[in-house]
Amino acid sequence: MHDNDIDSIDKKINQSANDDLNGLESSLNHVEFMEREDLHDKAREMIDDCSRYELKKVLKLLIKIARKSFEDNTWLKEITLIY
Repeated sequence: MHDNDIDSIDKKINQSANDDLNGLESSLNHVEFMEREDLHDKAREMIDDCSRYELKKVLKLLIKIARKSFEDNTWLKEITLIY
């Protein structure tokens, strides 16, 4: 295979991955209509692809969200919305 062929294949793979991410991002605008399990599955899939450094950043973000939700009692609102 030539370098140009490999580059072309890489570009197509990257474009497809970006299209998937764009679709997921835009679907989040309608998260209330999405199945919770589908969201969890997608999050798990993305987390599985993370490096340790990226996982550290994800966990820090989740910790920040958890602390904020306890401060605001938003966890109670979320539980109410789920059930």
